[in-house]
Amino acid sequence: MMGYQKPVQYCRFLFYAAAVVCLGQMLSFASAASPISEAERQKKEAEERYEAVNGEAEELEKKKGEAAVQAGQLDQELTDLLTDMDLLETDMSDMTRQIEKEEEEYQKAEEKRKRQYEILKKRIQYIYEEGDVTYLDILLKAKTIGDVINGNEYFQQLYEYDRKLISEYEKTKDDALGRKEVLEERQSELQSLKQEYGVREKTLRNMITKKRAEESDFDRRLRAAKAEAGSQAEIIRKRTEEIRLLQKEEERKREEERRAEEKRRAEEKRRAEEERGAKEQNSGPGRIKSTGGSEFGRNVADYALQFIGNPYVWGGTSLTSGADCSGFVQSVYRHFGVSIPRTSAEQASFGREIAYEEMEPGDLVCYPGHVAMYIGGGRIVHARSAKAGIRVDDNPAYRTIVSIRRPW
Repeated sequence: MMGYQKPVQYCRFLFYAAAVVCLGQMLSFASAASPISEAERQKKEAEERYEAVNGEAEELEKKKGEAAVQAGQLDQELTDLLTDMDLLETDMSDMTRQIEKEEEEYQKAEEKRKRQYEILKKRIQYIYEEGDVTYLDILLKAKTIGDVINGNEYFQQLYEYDRKLISEYEKTKDDALGRKEVLEERQSELQSLKQEYGVREKTLRNMITKKRAEESDFDRRLRAAKAEAGSQAEIIRKRTEEIRLLQKEEERKREEERRAEEKRRAEEKRRAEEERGAKEQNSGPGRIKSTGGSEFGRNVADYALQFIGNPYVWGGTSLTSGADCSGFVQSVYRHFGVSIPRTSAEQASFGREIAYEEMEPGDLVCYPGHVAMYIGGGRIVHARSAKAGIRVDDNPAYRTIVSIRRPW
């Protein structure tokens, strides 16, 4: 509406200015034929109108300035939103390609499992037809395939060929199930991205409608906003690539350490099997704790780690009953008396910007439509998706990073 008020108020200004000029001319004619008192009265009326015109002109300038400020703020909001949606689309495309790849790998694993299953069925049929009842009893008495392979009582009675056949089938089946789990997790995360994209799209449409109603030159501003959004998105992509190079180097070092550790464990296992003739028994890992950074940041991160395994709930803020990504970190910080915004988009501009190389436990790693908390050691904790729930992951740069913020 302000776009229509400007020309109306400007016309009023011209009208009053013209009226002042006309009154001045009238006074020059009336001074010769009218008394001084009449001239003073007309002069006073002209001065009052002049003051009124000046006052309205000042009000017009004030409103014009306010309109310019509001337009600038709306332009920045629109640019930020377009940038976020651009990055969201990139992540959704990447996630779709990952799902296609995981689907292909899962189908291959499942086909392999079916072929081995048919071989195993034929083998059991052969045992039955040949009358090897003792061997069939062993298979029927076992509750699981693991009982057949590992049970000391049955182990001595299995033929080496059948033991190898069953082991290969179990490994193939576990591989197929693992790939199916990864596929379902990718699909769940893509669904979360689509939900966030829908919210962004609705917000963008509302903002565009509002801007069209208030600005007559909306198309020009929108093109400028899109150009600025593209420029900012390109800058963020370049920065993300730099981060990924650093992450790749860290992953290389971790891979070297992992391989060395696997080699050491394999050697220990070999020696133990030679000495004892049994499998090595492993103890479960201890509770995950944060590392590095400040004491306050570690306290925040360790508190967040208490809720690993709890459910992801879209729109939720409960650390026990269910929370989404932004509700999770907001509730964790609320426990320490720190108030942060509710949505991931607001959290991406809250607090102090931190470089990737300077991340400490407690810092928020912000992505398009998502947020996680860094816990040190190249790991993050976050409410990832409805499938994954609240969990720890090893790669902070697994998606495009928009910003890293320190809320305190």
